[in-house]
Amino acid sequence: MELPYPSDGYDGRSPLLSQILSIGMITSWLPRERAGIMGTLTMFMMGWLLEMGRDAYSWFSERWKFQYSLTAEFHEGDPAYDWVLAFLTKEQVWKRSWNFKISAKTLQRKNGVEASEISKGHNSENAEYVPTYQKPQLFRWSGYWVEITRSIGAPSYDFQTERTVSSSTIFLTVYTRDVSAVSSLVEYARTRYMEMSQPHVIIHTSSRGYHPFYWSDCKRKLRRSLDSVILEAGVLDTLLADACEFLGMEDWYQTAGIPYRRGYLLYGPPGSGKTSTIYALAGELGLEIYSLSLASSGIDDSILAQAVACIPKRSIFLLEDIDCAFSRNDESNNNGNLNNPVFGMWGGAPRCNVTLSGLLNILDGVASQEGILFFATTNHIEDLDNALIRPGRIDRKIQYHHAVKQQAASLFKRFFPVSHCTPESAKEDFSEEDKTSLIESLSAEFSAQIPEKTFTTAELQGFLLTCKFKPEKAVKEAKKWAENTIKEKKELEEKKKAKQEKAQEKRDMEEVEKLQSTLLKMGVKAERKESSTEAPKEKVVPKAENARNSSPDTPSSARRTQSPDSAQESDSDSWTITEDAQDAGAKRAGAGEPST
Repeated sequence: MELPYPSDGYDGRSPLLSQILSIGMITSWLPRERAGIMGTLTMFMMGWLLEMGRDAYSWFSERWKFQYSLTAEFHEGDPAYDWVLAFLTKEQVWKRSWNFKISAKTLQRKNGVEASEISKGHNSENAEYVPTYQKPQLFRWSGYWVEITRSIGAPSYDFQTERTVSSSTIFLTVYTRDVSAVSSLVEYARTRYMEMSQPHVIIHTSSRGYHPFYWSDCKRKLRRSLDSVILEAGVLDTLLADACEFLGMEDWYQTAGIPYRRGYLLYGPPGSGKTSTIYALAGELGLEIYSLSLASSGIDDSILAQAVACIPKRSIFLLEDIDCAFSRNDESNNNGNLNNPVFGMWGGAPRCNVTLSGLLNILDGVASQEGILFFATTNHIEDLDNALIRPGRIDRKIQYHHAVKQQAASLFKRFFPVSHCTPESAKEDFSEEDKTSLIESLSAEFSAQIPEKTFTTAELQGFLLTCKFKPEKAVKEAKKWAENTIKEKKELEEKKKAKQEKAQEKRDMEEVEKLQSTLLKMGVKAERKESSTEAPKEKVVPKAENARNSSPDTPSSARRTQSPDSAQESDSDSWTITEDAQDAGAKRAGAGEPST
């Protein structure tokens, strides 16, 4: 009898059945009475029960496992990240660290430790020692065991700075089941951060043009007293009182249904003290400054919205020289910068990629941030769009002028304090009161030599720096310096005006040459049209114009510059073509030829 299938090992059973029967070898390990099919089923049941038990254990352990620690993450770029670094420095956790990053000491804050604490007896002011915290550190805080670890993210390339950057994350583990311990530690870290930052003004900047955005650069500068900013009487006090009132009225804003934000515009000539006012105000109120340049090629509407969203409450958001980005005279900005390239044509300066609509949206739109003070500075308020400076976006406008005599006198006394300077005319037996009175009289003489509202405080400061510790010299040379400076300003203005006129003449000549080239091309087109079609109807031409343009020495082809069809664009050219046609008709009539 022949087999129904070739004898190649195939017995006609399905693969699943073959796999089930192949387990029979496992059942050989069972007692003889459980061998065979029953043993196989027993193995299946045992495996299924074991898998179900493992899944059930995982499910229950994930939901009712014993909580013996709590872990918090802090990402670089967030203000809480700086809080934790300040906390670690304050608790001297760095003493257990094995790795340090050493760099030159600059204004950029790096949360380093003093060199004297690392190397006793060698207090260097040139190097910054920053613990890396790459290894886990275990320490004791307020009765809890705390472990700190730090991980470095994947590196990415920053096209703006042309370097590879990477962000880091700090993991803080508290070995307790009390969640309030973590919140207490974070609040304690924030308090320590504020105490460490009290003598300084913290300034955050960034040039990142890609997602995700964070304020990557952080600098610290010593606070500047309000007395060091010399303004007209009452200007600084009014601004400070308004800012303090805003910071203490959050509940009132919420009750009234008004967005809790405040906008200020400081405008006036350059060097009049606008940026110095913001800097001193931030130090007085204990606020941090977040400054962003809209001229950066990597900043657009979406990046700007992310930047504002990262600003915490009770902070200052600063946009300097906002007129350079949004000028009413800039046609591209008026059109919304929709097709604004990153770089100008032929390698020109980069243009602003932030649209006016995008800026208005972060000021009072859905992307706006509440609880912050918005400051903008400009040298030309007349160039700003009215939609940008309306109330609700800019609530207070403070105008800065050139220095008056009272400012000149105050600046003089600021530069020559009695504690650091003794006038040469002061006698040996002069008391402190006598020296102060002498400085007062010298300041009055100095202010009398300075014309009213002619120089900025920056210009006066530059002159006084040339006369350090010599108040009599400053008074003696003030008048001559003022006259020379005014003369230099006039010469500079004349040169600038002449340069602008020359540039305008060049542009006018280019426009004329372009127009002549266009008219010449149109004239050639008119000649071709006359040669292939009938001559157009003649127009009545004034005799004076005909006599002026019908010189026998001038060829007809040279005088023909435009077709008759373009008469509405240039009347003079259409007259010339008509005169040429009349001259040709007159010649044919004189020769006895028939006129067409």
